[in-house]
Amino acid sequence: MANLIVLEEKEVKAKGLDRNNQINEEKLKEYFFEEDYLSLGLLKKLPTFDLNQKGNILFYPGCGADIFNPLHYLELFPEIKEIKFIFVDENDSLNMIKTELDDVGISFEEKKNNLYFYWKDHLVHLEFIKEDIKKAFPKIPPYHIYFEKAFRIMREHIPNYEQSILDKLLPNGVLISDSGFENKDLEYVSVPAELSAYGEMVIGKKVKLKSQTNFKE
Repeated sequence: MANLIVLEEKEVKAKGLDRNNQINEEKLKEYFFEEDYLSLGLLKKLPTFDLNQKGNILFYPGCGADIFNPLHYLELFPEIKEIKFIFVDENDSLNMIKTELDDVGISFEEKKNNLYFYWKDHLVHLEFIKEDIKKAFPKIPPYHIYFEKAFRIMREHIPNYEQSILDKLLPNGVLISDSGFENKDLEYVSVPAELSAYGEMVIGKKVKLKSQTNFKE
């Protein structure tokens, strides 16, 4: 039987940066279904990417309060020491993310809708944007990593979504998605289907630069 995940938001005060955070693995497991947590171990079998450009950005639309999945995928980028996460969602989940980080032993600094914290060897700057993705996307800067999870139903209603996402992905950038993005200008990595609830996990490196487009209304 799958474990029950209960998210309860709490009032959490920023405690500042701590490079020596001690992650409580037992608490961390509580934020995953057991099968999903075990499947993350498959990341160790995947090739890593040499991506350590100045100002690395990971873009995650429809993020909800899911902070721990993209953090685990940083294992694929061992050279990155500092990265900015840009999270976009219609619902404001920032306080829930703060609760989750505090719950597993990650302290952070806070400035308005921005959090700063260490995850293992990575310094993470998280900016949370509460907005519809179609309105937010034109303001999103080009990014090095695109991350998507459980967003398929939402983006099916956005014309030209996949190409718009790929156009803004920087050359040599990496796309990580649990569905879609097939037969694109990407160097695909063989990846276990179990990493996706849809059985359609995709990881690919962008190899060509095309002109930028935006979502069509």
